[in-house]
Amino acid sequence: MPYTLHRIFIFLAFLLGLSTMAQAQLVKRVGLHVGAATPIGNFKHDRFEDEYPPMARRGVNVQAAYRVEVKPYLAIGATAGFRFNSFDLNAFASPDDVLVLRREASGWKSTYALADLYLQSPSSSLFGFVKGSLGAAYNKSPEVQVDTSFGPIRRTSDSAAALAYGLASGFAIQQGRFLLTVEVGVLGTRPTFEVMDAQGGKSTLKQPMHTVTSMLGLSYTL
Repeated sequence: MPYTLHRIFIFLAFLLGLSTMAQAQLVKRVGLHVGAATPIGNFKHDRFEDEYPPMARRGVNVQAAYRVEVKPYLAIGATAGFRFNSFDLNAFASPDDVLVLRREASGWKSTYALADLYLQSPSSSLFGFVKGSLGAAYNKSPEVQVDTSFGPIRRTSDSAAALAYGLASGFAIQQGRFLLTVEVGVLGTRPTFEVMDAQGGKSTLKQPMHTVTSMLGLSYTL
């Protein structure tokens, strides 16, 4: 395991241990968050002058979260999530192109675990927060296959782990034991994939996979 990822997992374990030590007197919440993941920067590029344009489309992001309020203005937690962005196959090979005989593609995928730190206004029925996150992601690039009258065009898929981070802000509404949250932020990771060119030669590609995430969550207070 790369040294950087090793340090991240130690940091995650430290935060989880910290929450466990004081959990008898702290407010604890578990929740599910669902929303959209919109590619930004290089991740949304569809320029054919790039050798490997990512051509990522807007996708979905799903998270399970655990959160412990240490102080009225401070909380820590952990998040496990999955993000999926489809490959823009229509831009890569138009369905109206008479030279295209068959086409298919998988999507960009990230499975991640993050340690979270919240700064928030004192808890009440309505409060705001900002959240910083750090962890690791296991990422997978899409496999693309397009058969044409002149031969096949193919991109092979590859998997790679990388540092992941997030920054978000939002607000929360408390109703009894339930907490409804709305947040907007950025989720980023930059894995290194092994790619193959048309002649079968292999090279490495450091691919940013950054998205703007818009999330709606529902948590239960334990």
